[in-house]
Amino acid sequence: MLVSVAMLDVSTIRRQFPLLAKQDLIYLDSAATAQKPEVVLQAMDTFYRTQNGNAHRGMHPLAEAATEVLESARERVKTFVNARSTEEIIFTKSCTEAINLVAHAIRNRCMPGDAIVTTVLEHHSNIVPWQQLQDKGVAVRWVPCDAEGTLDLDVLEKHLSDGKVKLVAVTAQSNVLGVRPDVKKMIEMSHKAGALVLIDAAQSIAHQKTDVQELDCDFLVFSGDKLYGPMGIGVLYGKKKLLSDMPPFLGGGMMIREVTQNGYTTADLPQKFEAGTQSIAEAAGLHAAMDWINQYSWEDIAAHESALMAHAHAELSKIDGLK
Repeated sequence: MLVSVAMLDVSTIRRQFPLLAKQDLIYLDSAATAQKPEVVLQAMDTFYRTQNGNAHRGMHPLAEAATEVLESARERVKTFVNARSTEEIIFTKSCTEAINLVAHAIRNRCMPGDAIVTTVLEHHSNIVPWQQLQDKGVAVRWVPCDAEGTLDLDVLEKHLSDGKVKLVAVTAQSNVLGVRPDVKKMIEMSHKAGALVLIDAAQSIAHQKTDVQELDCDFLVFSGDKLYGPMGIGVLYGKKKLLSDMPPFLGGGMMIREVTQNGYTTADLPQKFEAGTQSIAEAAGLHAAMDWINQYSWEDIAAHESALMAHAHAELSKIDGLK
């Protein structure tokens, strides 16, 4: 029998998830998408029932209420990852879109012969956007790992030594192996060589404290649905100076300050990168998800996960021939 050493009341927590509470289901696919607690569903329902308007698009009460919902969620994300300002928090439709936004900006800074470094632990979303830069003569360099998933940082140091690397893109936690690279050390190494760093926190965001100032990463991305929040919303954190210098990714309403027949000027951050109607109900759900997980300590979550892994390892070890 599995005995958790954590202080989490798992039975009570499980009952907060409507999909899990009403059926005999053991769900093991949270790396793809996590289930949603009732408070997240209620937050989204409340928005559509009582606050449905378009944020930053009007002066009537519903538009103002929607704007408050969106900007309150942005403030919650800022606090959750300890960003310096809400100007550094960009809402996207997914973690994948957030990575592509950065790749689009990096394209303009790259010259033939420059390089991007990524690792063999990455999700496709943190590989393909960088490979798409190869048509501009940008090389993609790889950091390998050993049999236990530990990245070879000597190879990273070698990649960085010629000064051609513009950016290092690395996961904070593998979606396949679950291993956590030493991203703090990788950031220090990369900055010393003049390279920027993007952290893919899609998997780590729900499992450990995320502090962008402590990490000193240049960019950090994650999606709402891995954090017990809704699908259809992602987050890009970027240092304000970098975001200010980057060109907009999409064009349209909300990302412009002024538009004429002769051209346009962009809006201030963060709207500069948020063209079109935002996923406001999803932002409300993400806000609720962050509030919900914040009631539990990261130490208790880690202890419970360790107990689960120890149990799984012990049971799997009983299978002859399984490595």
